Amino acid sequence: MPGRLAAALAVLALLLLSLPPARAQQHVTPDWMKVDASTKHVNLDIVAGYNANNGALNFNGYFTGDLTVVVPVGWTVDIHFKNNDAMLPHSLLVTKPYAHDHFPDQAGVDAVAIPRAYTDNPDQGIPSPKTDTVEFVAQTPGPYYFLCGAPGHAQAGMWIHFTVDAAAGAPYATLAPGADTGRP
Repeated sequence: MPGRLAAALAVLALLLLSLPPARAQQHVTPDWMKVDASTKHVNLDIVAGYNANNGALNFNGYFTGDLTVVVPVGWTVDIHFKNNDAMLPHSLLVTKPYAHDHFPDQAGVDAVAIPRAYTDNPDQGIPSPKTDTVEFVAQTPGPYYFLCGAPGHAQAGMWIHFTVDAAAGAPYATLAPGADTGRP
């Protein structure tokens, strides 16, 4: 029996060595993210309905968590928000993460996880081509969402990940494997 176990372990080791190495998600600084390390300030230009991905229910073309924006603890975040969707109003709120089957139908100020981290009229959205600016300090580390609070939009996938990370040295973004093409 010990011989069989040793042979099985040897075969398993060979199989593991023959697998391609796991690819780490690449940290990128997209064109819509402007970083000022000297002042610990990041500007994010977020466009709702950027393109037709997910029926225009997207932020910069990304939806259902296929983009993660990471900001270090203590940094100031300025979000310059624009609704580009001529058909529907949209908003952006920083909320807690939700289980995929427990997204709220509508999300207002009471759903905000970081004080003042929401656009005007968060539970109804703002019409196109209206803009808004949101500024907050990323104080508490943890996972959050950028989520559209307009009726049914989060449930339809209009959310992406936002993380406040104590270990991050600078803001960056990562894309999930297979993500649809969004704003560079």
